[in-house]
Amino acid sequence: MLNALTTGFTKDALVELSRQKGEPEWMLQKRLQAWEVYEKTPAPLGRRGDLGTLQALSRFKFQQLSPFVPAQDKALPEAIQQSLQESLVNERSGLIVQHNSSVVYTQLNEDLKAKGVILTDLESAVREYPELVQEYFMTKCVPVDASKYTALHAAFWTGGVFLYVPEGVEIEAPILAQVWIDSSAAAIFSHSLVIASSQSSVRFAQEFTSSVESERPSLVSDVAEVFAKREAIVEFSNLQDLDQHTWNITNKNAIHENDSSVTFVMADLGAKLNLNTIGAGLHGNASAAELVGVFFTDHDQRYAINSLSDHVGLSTNAETMIKGVLTDESRVEFDGMIRIRPKAQQTASFLAAHGLLLSKKARGEFIPGLEIGANDVSASHGATSGQIDEEQLFYLMVRGIARPEAERIIVQGFFEPVLQRIPLENLRIRLRRSIISRMSGEYETEADTWVDAQERWEIEGVDEGAIYLDDSTRPKSDEIELDEY
Repeated sequence: MLNALTTGFTKDALVELSRQKGEPEWMLQKRLQAWEVYEKTPAPLGRRGDLGTLQALSRFKFQQLSPFVPAQDKALPEAIQQSLQESLVNERSGLIVQHNSSVVYTQLNEDLKAKGVILTDLESAVREYPELVQEYFMTKCVPVDASKYTALHAAFWTGGVFLYVPEGVEIEAPILAQVWIDSSAAAIFSHSLVIASSQSSVRFAQEFTSSVESERPSLVSDVAEVFAKREAIVEFSNLQDLDQHTWNITNKNAIHENDSSVTFVMADLGAKLNLNTIGAGLHGNASAAELVGVFFTDHDQRYAINSLSDHVGLSTNAETMIKGVLTDESRVEFDGMIRIRPKAQQTASFLAAHGLLLSKKARGEFIPGLEIGANDVSASHGATSGQIDEEQLFYLMVRGIARPEAERIIVQGFFEPVLQRIPLENLRIRLRRSIISRMSGEYETEADTWVDAQERWEIEGVDEGAIYLDDSTRPKSDEIELDEY
């Protein structure tokens, strides 16, 4: 049985971790190289005048954490079993569960095994499929030196997911990965490596949940790398619902080959602080990417969200849509970028980020950007943030709807266009319930809230489009014209 490491990040702790796991020499050397990068790379501090999320993270006391906290046994705790019952998918092709730093359960459909699909923990893949891991693990998708925090992740990663889909294999039911944290002052470094071969397809859903009751904070640092080969289709959905004693650093990216498609869905609800970096490397011609993000912050949560659509090949297409609500004293910073390389002609790319503030103490900063090096492109971006318009509230309240419910209906209308773009129905339901729960202060069923609001629009004669805050879904013949944020 593996032993927990002593508190603090050191070179000796790294070597001991690798020794306990019985890793080959090449992986130990990769960890050591990553440690050197971590030590010499300064912590990012953000830019002058921002909301200070990166500075707050730089002051986090990393040396008070334990780099490796193994699960006590292979049995799934009752809390994890309950979480699986409420998971993002009803029917699944496979399941892998990580408890703290250890993968404790793996299951894959027998038919998929016969077709050559591989689903295992990354630690086992290092020993059993070294050629694949050496080629793809933190090389060009999320490089070790991408940041100080990716270097720390590469040095101390544990557990993790390895998924390989052979050429031509189509996996219809999603594969679910759950990461559960219940240890205080722990650093959990989970890594997901997904390789979809040519003309394959897969749906991958991942959940991060925790129940850390101690005041001593924990850290979750996860990296997801997706390689979509020629004509491959990958849907990657991620739900982060960590508790308020856990900090989160996540970096997700995809490398696209010709005619491939990758959809990332990021739903962020929890964590004390969340540094979220997501990207699409559109290297192949005619490749496509979709980045969909939803967040809801309250209390004093701090979020920094960075997105990048990197167009390299010809005739590539990307669309990024981020929407979120801020309450209490939370802060959200969004920096999105569309980068079109000089030879990336015939590119089409769109970026939009919208924040709705329900508190005058909440602060949001949404900054989109363009870097265009080609001349035959279509690229556009936009970002908005602001409070709910009092005229919108008045329009609903004069029809007999109380102010709290009116606010809730407007928030529902704000979120619904982006929720409809989420492919997993269970994830849409979970998000709707979480949004309603946060706004009402108590849990209510979706049928009593979201669906009821749709019915109220019909009964009261309030057109559904009348409460949308963006013009893309509002009918041109609305009775009332609402100002866009």
